[in-house]
Order: sequence, then C-alpha cells, then structure tokens
Amino acid sequence: MSALDCVPIKLKALPIDVHLGCKIYFKNPGDSSELSLLCEDQTITQKLLDRLKRAVFPESKVYIPREAVIKLLFDKGHYLDFSQEHIKAIRNLESPWIKKEKPIEVPKIPKPSKTEGEQSSATPKDFKPTPNVQIKTFQDKIKSHIELQKYKEVIKVYDEVKDSTEDMLTNAAETGKIDTEQSSSITQDIQSQVNNSEVSLIVRTINQIRTVDEYLHTHCLNVAYLNGLMGKWLGFDKERQDELVETGLFHDLGKLGMPPEIAQKTEGLTPEEFEVVKKHPVLSLEMLMKSGIRNKAVLEGVIQHHERVNGTGYPKGMQGREICEYARITAISDTYDAMVTKRIHADSHSPFKILHEFEKGGYSELDFSYVNIFISCMVEELKGKEIIMNNGSEAVVQFVNPSKLLYPIVELNGEIIKTDDEFYCARMKNIVQE
Repeated sequence: MSALDCVPIKLKALPIDVHLGCKIYFKNPGDSSELSLLCEDQTITQKLLDRLKRAVFPESKVYIPREAVIKLLFDKGHYLDFSQEHIKAIRNLESPWIKKEKPIEVPKIPKPSKTEGEQSSATPKDFKPTPNVQIKTFQDKIKSHIELQKYKEVIKVYDEVKDSTEDMLTNAAETGKIDTEQSSSITQDIQSQVNNSEVSLIVRTINQIRTVDEYLHTHCLNVAYLNGLMGKWLGFDKERQDELVETGLFHDLGKLGMPPEIAQKTEGLTPEEFEVVKKHPVLSLEMLMKSGIRNKAVLEGVIQHHERVNGTGYPKGMQGREICEYARITAISDTYDAMVTKRIHADSHSPFKILHEFEKGGYSELDFSYVNIFISCMVEELKGKEIIMNNGSEAVVQFVNPSKLLYPIVELNGEIIKTDDEFYCARMKNIVQE
C-alpha cells in the first residue's frame, strides 16, 4: 500500500470506542512511500493503542485508507454522531507527501469583559479564521494546468455557441421566425460539448455570473445545455437528446416580444406583469409553428414547460403525467438556471447552496424522480473539485450527503473535514484567475 493512498493519523488522535472496519498500516523504516499492514477491522481501545504505539515506535502514527477516513464521518447515508472531541481528533491529521512550512501564527482571541448581568460572546463577530497554508506539489500544478486548458476550451466553445444563440434570437425578434438551420447547428454544437467535455466544467460555465442585458439568450442556452445533460444522464438516444436540447433552446422564445423591463426583471413581478409573462409559452409555440417546426415532442415540451405536477402551473394547469416528459425535464433545467440568475449581481455563490435551495423548493412542483436524478448527478460532478472555503482556504470535495447538500466532506491539506455552519464552502474555485 502506498502512503499516497492513505491518511496519517496520530495515535493520540484516534477516538476510543470507534470501530475501524478497514486495514491499518504503518510506515516501513527507511521507506518513505510504502506501507505495511499492521492490523485490520479493529475497535479502538486503550489496550490496542498501547500495542500500536509499541509497534510503530518512534513515529507514533498509523496510516488509514482515505475512503475509510471518510467513512468515519459518514456512514450509510447518515452522519455519525461524533462527540466534539472525536471530530477534533479526526481533524488532527498530517499530510505525508507535502513538505511542511512554518505554520501561520493565529493571534489569540481576547476574551471580552463581561458586564454585570450580561453574557459576553466567546468570539468577536468580526473575527475570521486565518486561511491554512496552501502548498502545491509539482503534480498538483500539472493537474491544475491541464484542467485550466480544458476549462478554457469549454469556455471558448460555450462563448461561440452563445454568440450564435444571441444572433439567432436577435433575428427571430426582427422576423418573428427561427432560422432552423442555425438552431440545428447550435443544437449539434451543444450536444458535441455535452458528450465530449467534462460535465463539471460545463456546469461551472453555466453557473458563471452573467449580465442583465444577456439574460434571455444566455438563459435559453443554459437550459438547452442542462437539458442535454439530463438526456445524457437518462440514457436517451441521440434523436431524443436533440429534441430535449431544442426544447430548452426554444422554451422562452415568446419573451422576445415582451417589454425588456418585464422580460429581464429579476425581482418580483406585479400581478399585471405576471399575466403578461404567462403568455410566453403560447407565443413561443406560435413562433415555432410559423418557422415550420412541426416536431410534436418539442412543441409540447415548449408550451408545457411552466406546467407543474401539482397543478399550479400555466397555461392550462395540467398535473402529473398529463405533462409531457420533455416539459417536466425542462421545468427542472429552467428552475435551476433561474436560481443561478437570482445571483446576477452577486460576486460569488456556492453550488451546494444552489442545490440545497433547489431541492428545498422543487419537490412539490417538479417531477420528484427527475429532481432526484438531477441533484444526484450534479453532486457526483462536484466530487474531486476545488472549492474556496469561507475563511479563504482551498479544499477539495470528497463526499456530499444528498440529505445534507450544504455541508460536503472536504479534504484540506491532507485533513478530511466535515463542513458545517462555521466552516463552509463559499464558492467554486476560479481556475482561470486563482
């Protein structure tokens, strides 16, 4: 077993009475990379710790496979109820392959004085944790460079398709028709990227901040991309994937004729404005028919994309499976991108917060089965990705509990950490600028 595949844990950090259903290794004297088996499938007791201490002397630490460390914090879909001492112990890890620098000295927090009858706070409100030292190995730098080049290529193609989409919608606004050759070309470009690029990079691109004046064409494009991803995750054949992408691309065409102050409004609509907006699915259908598009699956997907499974949607108030499959999927993509758009003036946002809010608000109105697929696949794409924590440090996502989307388990400088209200993901790392 290689030391690179394990996490070193100090013996004094192993929590008593916790069962380690895995192999436990120690480092061979004189060999910095290879490990030997010490024991396996053990419950930590003081007697075992004393035996291990003698076996690994003078190093005083053992090595446990990374996946086993994660299972210490997460088991069968439910977080283990560790005591604070156990959590602190699990975090007391070291990295065997990163050269240590002198740690940053964190100033002691002065204890505020208590006035009579008043309970003082232990930590000042303006106190922020000092970011951990970030040391990148040569392999890390190579990996970051490769990922950066891939991301730049994804952005390049995305921007080209976005320009084509803007051109298509501009012409449609002037002529009242869609150029079907141009829309077909855009659909194929999206499909090519969905099927040949890393999904996480596409999602990162979709989640980037956009300006108000590019809202409509960017939103239509993003919904088309998200529909393409859903088609891929659902195992649709190429024809059905193309139809689903076109449904997303065309779903908001009816907004082209609306006043910009209504179509681009990011805050709440007045009842009168909402009545105007509710007409856009029908207007979208009329434009597609005028353009000679007769694909029934696409037309139904477009006009029904604002119907909701609980009957609260429009224009007809359809329910459940009365709503066609493409519309039920497009409703999810439309809702997700609209939630990203709400942060249109924000500097950053956490993908975990978006998915959490999406899950919290989406189950009653959207198709439950498709929402589950969307969230689980999105979460899978976030694993192994670099994020920025609220204290400015960089971490890597290791595991995400679908029932606790806000708090992924991350790796930070060799430590496996369960995030919480005090230490959480602030945003994805900008691999172009950072």
